[in-house]
Amino acid sequence: MASVNIKPLEDKILVQANEAETTTASGLVI
Repeated sequence: MASVNIKPLEDKILVQANEAETTTASGLVI
């Protein structure tokens, strides 16, 4: 069960990190 609970958390963090990087990159480009 631990693995099942950790997986979604990691995915969430990765998605948030990717979104933050994309937003920052767009802001810098603009």
